[in-house]
Amino acid sequence: MKTILITGTTNGIGRVTALNLARQGHKIVMANRNRQKSELLAKEIIQETGNTKIILLDLDLSSLSSVRRCAREFKATHNKLDILLNNAGMNAPEEVITEDGYESQFAINNLAQLLLTVELIPALEAAAPAHVIFVTSMMHKFGKLDFDSFKGWKKYNANASYAQSKLAMQLNAMELAERLRERNIAVNTLHPGAVSTGILDGYSPLQQFILRLFFTTPEKGARTSMHVVALEGSDRPTGTYFSGSKPAKPGKQIANQALRKKIWNLSCEYCGLTPAL
Repeated sequence: MKTILITGTTNGIGRVTALNLARQGHKIVMANRNRQKSELLAKEIIQETGNTKIILLDLDLSSLSSVRRCAREFKATHNKLDILLNNAGMNAPEEVITEDGYESQFAINNLAQLLLTVELIPALEAAAPAHVIFVTSMMHKFGKLDFDSFKGWKKYNANASYAQSKLAMQLNAMELAERLRERNIAVNTLHPGAVSTGILDGYSPLQQFILRLFFTTPEKGARTSMHVVALEGSDRPTGTYFSGSKPAKPGKQIANQALRKKIWNLSCEYCGLTPAL
């Protein structure tokens, strides 16, 4: 039995993944913004799987203070964390600035997930060999980092903002992989495919209908997450990007060491972290 913390389990891929992992008998820690939905899902998981090892944490990724509280709460009750699955994400049709002063997609898809991971390193290290997984997107390949947009765009473009946030996530995940290698903590990323999930909630009903014509189901999308979670021993790489349950080539910008260091240092600064860890 492993202790697995999953963010964003109240719908979509995260929900399916939590159910599947609970069926395998693991202890599932679900970190979500909506407590009521978390409680309903916990009851459903227990009824369907018979697994009562379900823990709930409150987590609002748009708030860095909430991220820190969530990590503190976990560490106060758990010494070890085998797997951290950074599954939650968002796509904002309209620009939103978080309470910390950052554009919401950059904050939620990049900063908050980096902060949560770093705050949980002691628990991961105690469980080594441990595994950190980021659910990213192939859209990172089309992203371009506009360093002047992180606190607000001059002219907001939802797709550009989303791609940028996933590029930042991918770059920071690869930097984490290098920095945590010697601590026996693997860090990998995955693209689950174009999945019809709650990430579309901000779009109009017509837009959602059109977009879903091109999307797959959360059940199919969760297969890549389940595959990467199951990797162990010599089969578990680090610093690898997966797509369709297979290692894949990330965007060309991921190999740009100078860009990686720049976004790493700035992200750490925004999160109040020491870049050297």
